[in-house]
Amino acid sequence: MDWIQISLQLLGGLAIFLYGMWIASDGLKQSASNHLKVFLQKVTKNQFYGAIAGIVLAAVMQSSTAATVMTVALSNAGLISLRRALGIMLGSAVGTTITVQLIAFSITDYALAFVTLGVLLFLMNVKMRAYGSIVLGFGFVFFGMGIMTAAMEPLQTDPVFMEYLAAISEQPLLAIVVAALFTAIVQNSAATIALAMALAANGSISLEAGVAIVYGANFGTVFTALISSVTASKDAQRAAVAHAIFKGIGVLIFLPLTSIFVAILPLFGGEIERQIANSHTLFNLVNLFILLPFCDRFAVWMTKLMPKKELPSKYVKHLDRDASAIPAVGLLQARKELEVVTKRVSEHMFPHLLSMIEDDKARQQVVQQERVIDVVYKATYHHLQRIMENNLNDKESEEALKLLYVNNDLERLTNVMKEMARAMNKLENKHKMLNDWEREKIQQLFEEVEQGFSHASKAFSNNREEEALQVIYNNPKIQRMEREMRYEHFYYGSGSSSTVSVVFSDLMNLMLRIHQHSVNMSHTMLGMV
Repeated sequence: MDWIQISLQLLGGLAIFLYGMWIASDGLKQSASNHLKVFLQKVTKNQFYGAIAGIVLAAVMQSSTAATVMTVALSNAGLISLRRALGIMLGSAVGTTITVQLIAFSITDYALAFVTLGVLLFLMNVKMRAYGSIVLGFGFVFFGMGIMTAAMEPLQTDPVFMEYLAAISEQPLLAIVVAALFTAIVQNSAATIALAMALAANGSISLEAGVAIVYGANFGTVFTALISSVTASKDAQRAAVAHAIFKGIGVLIFLPLTSIFVAILPLFGGEIERQIANSHTLFNLVNLFILLPFCDRFAVWMTKLMPKKELPSKYVKHLDRDASAIPAVGLLQARKELEVVTKRVSEHMFPHLLSMIEDDKARQQVVQQERVIDVVYKATYHHLQRIMENNLNDKESEEALKLLYVNNDLERLTNVMKEMARAMNKLENKHKMLNDWEREKIQQLFEEVEQGFSHASKAFSNNREEEALQVIYNNPKIQRMEREMRYEHFYYGSGSSSTVSVVFSDLMNLMLRIHQHSVNMSHTMLGMV
């Protein structure tokens, strides 16, 4: 027996299968991405709706592992609560069974027809490309499945291999461990179950061994989510650990009842491949119905099990590298991060701009906040660059560019605030002070500039065009104010030293630059870039 040939054929079939899954998933995500963001935000009112969202999400992404990682990313971004995340995870396990049910159909002979149709749809026009990718992807899935099944046929006559499979059949725990490890490596439970179906179709393993592999394949999906949550928020870590516990509970419930389960499966009809597919569906459906009612309590338990330590918070709170591969979620994270930045500027920088005229601590606070925002700026920039490496649709490309522009304006705006702090240091170092008239004028302009940023940040956070229009409408007024104050200073500020005059002029100019960045943000939100 040529083991090298069989191994190459088996690995090649697996590679084509996984590639097909990736193409189909990419096509489904492209066709659904316009509605994905709204769907995820609205269909998570409670754990029941969350479960429905998880079923749809896994069906679209063709992978419960990817859906789980995406859920961890959403939780990390603060877009969904832990309770809702648990419901989504339970639902995603059911959603991915659709793929296995499709694989169970004996249509491998028509795989190349799917490939041909997929290519034709892909070549038709831009609108049909996503659908072409879906059909092409499933064509490769069935083609890879056929290659793997054919590769298994010679193994039926090999006594060593059959002995090994017999040992696995007699030791379900070994089958579970092997299947879990294989799933963790390929990051796709459907691929593991497809291999089990190919083995069972050739009579190499029993239905009982196939069911044990299904248990292992389900548990193997937890590793990727656990790894992706290591650097995430505490809620995201809780969600990943809860997902692992859910899968573990499912295996513990079913394992002692495997003989009964195996006896029931033939009652649903179908060949052994269909029975294995049905075992996968039933396993996750039963898990869903048993565990879904306990999501609220489980969230409380997880919070007690993994309490949040009072450590200094990380500057970057909502960005997740894994989510950048899923544009809809990655863009939501970037927006959420920038909303935090606008809040930080409003609450921790603007209130200090006037007080830092006399207070050195206020200046230090502004400089410190600028450093924090600079870190967030760089992280957000790289996050958006990774997102833009994907095949984005028009709406996603537009959103990514808007976020890049807003990120840039926020960073430059805070740099200007830091320059204001330096200007005040210049006065203090030379033991000079602004007079009452100069302070009054600076306060008048400051109030207008602060109000402008408030409108711009509301326009960004709430997508309110009227707020953005207000900033643009008020811009000529603020420009005129600054010019008039500068001219007036020649008369009322003539008694000031040259140093004070220069600093006053610099402060007026710097505040005008701050306002210009608010105007830029408003233009961006209105699509005027």
